[in-house]
Amino acid sequence: MGDGAWDNLCMYALFEEAGKLLTGRVLSEAEASAQIELETGKRVKVKSAQVLIKFDQPSPVDLMRESGALSQTIELELAWEFAPVEEFGFADLAREYFSAQASLGQQTAILLRLFEAPHYFRRAGRGRFKKAPAEVVQQALLAIEKKQQQLAQIDAWARQLGEGQCPPQVLAQLYKILFKPDKNAPEYKAVVQAARATQLAPLTLLQRAGAITSAYQFHWQRFLFENFPKGTQFPALPAPMASDVLPLASVQAYSIDDSQTTEIDDALSVQGLDTSHITLGIHIAAPGLALQPGDAIDQLARQRLSTVYMPGHKITMLPDTLVQHYTLQEGRACPALSLYVQFDAQTLAITDTHTCLEQVPIAANLRHDQLDEVVTPQWLDDPSFSHPPGVTEPAMPRAQLAFLHRMAQHLKASGRWCAASPRPSTVPTTTFAWWARPMGPLEATRPCTSACANAAQPWT
Repeated sequence: MGDGAWDNLCMYALFEEAGKLLTGRVLSEAEASAQIELETGKRVKVKSAQVLIKFDQPSPVDLMRESGALSQTIELELAWEFAPVEEFGFADLAREYFSAQASLGQQTAILLRLFEAPHYFRRAGRGRFKKAPAEVVQQALLAIEKKQQQLAQIDAWARQLGEGQCPPQVLAQLYKILFKPDKNAPEYKAVVQAARATQLAPLTLLQRAGAITSAYQFHWQRFLFENFPKGTQFPALPAPMASDVLPLASVQAYSIDDSQTTEIDDALSVQGLDTSHITLGIHIAAPGLALQPGDAIDQLARQRLSTVYMPGHKITMLPDTLVQHYTLQEGRACPALSLYVQFDAQTLAITDTHTCLEQVPIAANLRHDQLDEVVTPQWLDDPSFSHPPGVTEPAMPRAQLAFLHRMAQHLKASGRWCAASPRPSTVPTTTFAWWARPMGPLEATRPCTSACANAAQPWT
């Protein structure tokens, strides 16, 4: 029946279309095609080359039902052994597997089984197949077994999530699942499956399963995942030394930052206080002296572009080894780009400027949050004023700080305030301090009216 010519008794046909096996009633036929009506009532035009079996009984529905059940009893390993090495037709294999007089149902069963086992048999044209090499079959079987194990694992994870427990494997992929999922990953599929089963949104499901226990950590980890997908750590890179030998400056410079600052990138020096001309030195750390365009650290800096600052934490642009080598650390001479501005001691008019690259001795790193109670207007303006015993004065000489204070007042009064958008003096500076309890909610502190406040009181 599989290879005979069309005749008047032939009422039905089994054919292949778009990789699927379909059956229907033959309405009409021509030399190269036939008009076939499917069980749904749809009529299709089928090329004669697509027709695999022609039959008059049983009905297509009965044939596919009976053959489908029979196909599941066919042992693929045994069929593969029976199949010849060369190309063969499904009817040929049916006669080898069942008997020389294989029935219509048996031929159809073999055809169905061959179609669903491409790892054993590849298609070679109209109803013809070729068995795969043994090593290909073995690899395919291993892949199928792995796939089955993965599906079982997805089911197990989905059950755990539905029961309110988050598997460690899902927890490890939490932010990737929520914000940038790999829809083929088993962890993602488990969450989707559990969300459908429980009719909960994925975020709600994961929160109920204990995967999200802190709002602070949730948003923090989301920020890291989106902006630092490869992590915030740097590869192990040595800090390059400056290629040029720089002269040693004849100054003692001081930096002024808050206590949390670790990247000290600027310092000040004052010379000539007892002369008619006073020189103010502005010294900027120069790690760029040791970098070459395109080298490893240059590439890192180009990727990050800036240090990320936030309350209570920061993510640096450069590796800590480089930062510590070029930061303006007290007690050593550091590479810096210096701007020297000379002022008339009486009028504070600028009389000269020049810049240079040099090694700048850093005498001390001052912390302004520790100076608020010491460096007061009275202490700066009145040389005879002294703090009570026990108060530690800053390492920078009082006369130098007093000159800097005088210079700031002069610039402000003359309208040459250094800020791009001057802040009205009536508007207090506000700072915030933030922290999170372990596994708890984020808290904020009361705003303070001093930028140099040492501590803040929590809201009550």
